[in-house]
Amino acid sequence: MGKDDHLDEKIIKMIDQVETPVVVSYDAKTEMPPEERTIYTGLKIAGQWTEFEERPFVEDKITMMIPKEFTEMSSEDAKIKYPMEQRPQTIQTDSTGAVNFLFSYMDEHITNDDTEMVRDKLLSIITRVNPGIKPQSRGKEVISDKNVAYVEFSNPTMDAKLYNLMFFLELDEKTLMGSFNCLTKSMKYWQKPAFEMMRSIKILSPKDDEGGA
Repeated sequence: MGKDDHLDEKIIKMIDQVETPVVVSYDAKTEMPPEERTIYTGLKIAGQWTEFEERPFVEDKITMMIPKEFTEMSSEDAKIKYPMEQRPQTIQTDSTGAVNFLFSYMDEHITNDDTEMVRDKLLSIITRVNPGIKPQSRGKEVISDKNVAYVEFSNPTMDAKLYNLMFFLELDEKTLMGSFNCLTKSMKYWQKPAFEMMRSIKILSPKDDEGGA
């Protein structure tokens, strides 16, 4: 099996690991209009404030803002919900286990200029495997001096339709894939925070790990 075939197989396995998120909604009675709220001020979701905090991920190589209520899914639950061997290494989830942020660290060698190629390759594969996937937007941003290529898409499941934000960046010459998902009916609430979480990523240098020593 060639390198490209091996990458295709890994991507397909990761995309197969999809959860069905719960429905969430904002309480209309808030102190600030929705357009002024950010992950740094807190968001009111389902009548409760959702606060975010910066956490380390991927062997403490990056940090990202994430809801304080999110916790790492237990290995037991991960094996049940993500039965395939090639499951994401990091699975952050809400109290219901339905709204998720995932990280998968892939072994294939890439450069900082390859992220759009990886994203487009992924889109080609998953739309071929699942014609029900509907890409909504794609782009590239520079975050923490890294080219981050992203794509938004929806995909049908057995009993729901999901909104997904996936993004790709080079980390130590390998591909780091991040993924957020929720129900499409909740997209208007989670789309902006999902992008803000992606944009909050910081790459840690060795001196950062040592507390600036």
